[in-house]
Amino acid sequence: MQYRIRPAKKNDIKNIIQLASDMVEHSISPLRDVLFEDVKEYRKKDLDSLYSSIKDPNIGIFIAETMNGEFIGHVISMSNFVESSTGESQGYVFDLSVRKKFNRLGIGARLMEIAEEYCQDAGMKYMALNVTASNMPAVKFYESQGYSVERKRMLKVISKPEVKNSFS
Repeated sequence: MQYRIRPAKKNDIKNIIQLASDMVEHSISPLRDVLFEDVKEYRKKDLDSLYSSIKDPNIGIFIAETMNGEFIGHVISMSNFVESSTGESQGYVFDLSVRKKFNRLGIGARLMEIAEEYCQDAGMKYMALNVTASNMPAVKFYESQGYSVERKRMLKVISKPEVKNSFS
């Protein structure tokens, strides 16, 4: 299948937000007690900032599309993202999404290469990303792209369970 990858334009943002919010289901930790629809709405609102940040020189947003212009997927990358422990600037992949019908065609790998080239051209030595540990297809994909676990974020549920009293 032939496709092209190009920098995103403002009129691409709607497709990016829709796909990223549809795909966020795979990023919900099983440790979290949240509804997919609530997370999807939060994701849409969070990504609205793309409209204003598309011209930011530290943000590289790229889309893949068929030769006929059908939207396939995107990657959102950032250069000069400060690593919290060392203070070093690094590249960071904020989101990678490919429409399901285009999975396993190498498009995600190519989008990652473009994001890495973007950050490398900005002088970055490292590239980082976050992935939900239970999303094993994504974990395996990123490992196949040369990414390694650097740290683990840990979570503990600390709320007390509701006690239902039948005498009330």
